[in-house]
Amino acid sequence: MRLGSRFWKAQLWGWGAYALAGYVLSIPNLLGGTSAQGPLPIAALKLMRSVLGLLLSSVMARVLDRLWARRPSLWVLGLASLAMASVLAALWQAALRAMFGLLPVFHAGFSHDVLNYAVVLLAWSALFLSNAYRLDLDAEREQVLRALSLATEARLQMLRYQVNPHFLFNALNSIRALVDEEPGRARQMITELADFFRYSLLETRERDVPLGDELRAIRSYLEIQRIRFEERLQVSFDVEPGAEDARLPGFLIHPLVENAVKHGLDTRKGPLELRVRARVEGAWLEVEVANSGRWRAPEAAAATHASGKPEGTGTGLTNVRERLAHAYPGRHRFEVREDDGWVKATLRVELGHREAA
Repeated sequence: MRLGSRFWKAQLWGWGAYALAGYVLSIPNLLGGTSAQGPLPIAALKLMRSVLGLLLSSVMARVLDRLWARRPSLWVLGLASLAMASVLAALWQAALRAMFGLLPVFHAGFSHDVLNYAVVLLAWSALFLSNAYRLDLDAEREQVLRALSLATEARLQMLRYQVNPHFLFNALNSIRALVDEEPGRARQMITELADFFRYSLLETRERDVPLGDELRAIRSYLEIQRIRFEERLQVSFDVEPGAEDARLPGFLIHPLVENAVKHGLDTRKGPLELRVRARVEGAWLEVEVANSGRWRAPEAAAATHASGKPEGTGTGLTNVRERLAHAYPGRHRFEVREDDGWVKATLRVELGHREAA
């Protein structure tokens, strides 16, 4: 990225301007007759000086680019730039004098000329590092915006249930049926519905929420679904002590549960068993959502949707994968697999190390 086509265009324009400026500044000496060389040799000298500058600065660029990738401190970058500028400036001056027959190469003013060239290379390295910092800053901003977009998408997925007439109709109709027969359970279902909606209003800019909060919203969601599906949906939780205190980006687990209910009921005629398990192993948190039934690839689910049956485009899983990649780059695992009659979605994240999500 830092050494892409834009870099090389900037190199050509910059060193071309350096050659032109050098020639323009030598015009007064040419006109005054104080120059020992004619216009063409001077032009050739300035041009070759810029060509050598381009080549040497390209060497510096490769070294600084690799050094920058290791995120060193500022003084390390400064010392590295100073050392390279000093050595390459001496090489620059010696090569230029040798190529144009300006002997002896190491003349009395050699160190002064080397100092001038070193200043040029140091200024070039300052520009290069400033641009590298700007590119990294832009990339970080883009990553944060993408993470916020994904979090908003997940939140909207939750809010969808607030305006989903089927979801509300089924929930309220079931509650109405319980009012006369089981008023206590009806009150409990209203509380579950309110808790679920309250969590769906979670502010997406909040970086993390305790896993316990997410699981409470999931319990509310599943209780509401059990009103509708009754004995067809059997739910169990196995959460180890301490796991609920682990903090995760909000709405990260809910899409897995939603998929388990949706596709589990669609691929299984009998009762659907769904279990949620969470545990902490060292510095890692593992959450598994498993359901009985068969795994349907997103393509097959989309084809089913096209036929008029319940849909499933894999959007929820894609959102989870992308949010994990942004929040825990290189420090997470996520897989969905079918194992002995169970479809298992398992995610593992390294606690205490995460980016914005």
